[in-house]
Amino acid sequence: MKISLFYKNVTVLDYAYLDDHKGVVGDALRVHVEFIGKTDEEGVVYDFSHAKKKVKEIIDRDCDHRLVIPSSLMEEANEGNVRLSYTYGLSDMPITYECPRQGICELPFRHVNKQTMAIYLEEQVLKEMPDTVTAIKLTLEDEVFPIGKATFHYTHGLKEHYGNCQRLFHGHKNTVDVLINNQPSSEWESYLAEELFKENIHFCKWENVVNQKDIQALVKRELPTGRFSEIPSVDIAYTSAQGKFSCTLPGNEVFFMEDESTVENLSMLFARLIKEKVGPSKSVTVRAYEGIAKGAITTL
Repeated sequence: MKISLFYKNVTVLDYAYLDDHKGVVGDALRVHVEFIGKTDEEGVVYDFSHAKKKVKEIIDRDCDHRLVIPSSLMEEANEGNVRLSYTYGLSDMPITYECPRQGICELPFRHVNKQTMAIYLEEQVLKEMPDTVTAIKLTLEDEVFPIGKATFHYTHGLKEHYGNCQRLFHGHKNTVDVLINNQPSSEWESYLAEELFKENIHFCKWENVVNQKDIQALVKRELPTGRFSEIPSVDIAYTSAQGKFSCTLPGNEVFFMEDESTVENLSMLFARLIKEKVGPSKSVTVRAYEGIAKGAITTL
């Protein structure tokens, strides 16, 4: 007889990965788990409360809020940091990234996808299971959006954050809700997600940009905000509680912000951008998400 315990939506995995066509991509996945094994003397495979806590703890520790890469891309760097360089698509300029080791999740596979991530995490979880659990099955599932709903991926790092959001390359996939005069507007949702962010963007606080003078000379602005296609590359660096983070990204994949890219500031930014377009006579409400089922709302 085979028996297993299942737990749906045990946690959400927010992370980033490297795509052959898009570069650095943020993503968010629901995590479902099945514990396969035998019952103990009380007829229990694994107590539900312990199961959820332990699986979330392992995923948060080993994979969540990290850049997930094949082990072959990893390089050693100075002061305990790791470094990687990645060229993609038709670009001749590589993405570079240097960060503390805890900012990276290495997979022993050639490719990063939901299947290889699940296999890796199943192995990590099984190591810390009780004797009654003989196998683990993890399912990583994309959030399902309504047909036609605009979505986009984004990455960011919050220098002052007390937790793992301080890691420069972590990210999310989500939609955005826009209401004009309290009526949903797919037009303005598509404007943000598809036209402005091109479905994949890195939000960066301007003060963390290293090559500011070069960028200011190109765009003719003292404090650039937004995305600029004419910028060849952006160098970003900061030191947070976890250590030093730095990267180089293609300029058209970066959206400059005056403030930190918290979801609260993103919701205010999105609302202001649309308000400038629709004019003062219309009310604008934006619900911005940070991954799955959480976010912030701004009304102007």
